[in-house]
Amino acid sequence: MPENKYEPQKEYLKNKRKQLRVWVEKEKYERLAAKAEQNGTSIYALVNQFIEDYIAGA
Repeated sequence: MPENKYEPQKEYLKNKRKQLRVWVEKEKYERLAAKAEQNGTSIYALVNQFIEDYIAGA
């Protein structure tokens, strides 16, 4: 058993994923989060969908 129970997850994320950080004005973030929740989604889902659409050329 690994010393840190999250070590396998950290290794997976390090090897398979990249973290995207964006600084946004607090008010804009709160408005976006509220709008996303109102539409039954999340900021994370919106960002991931934007990336997919952008790559696809939409």
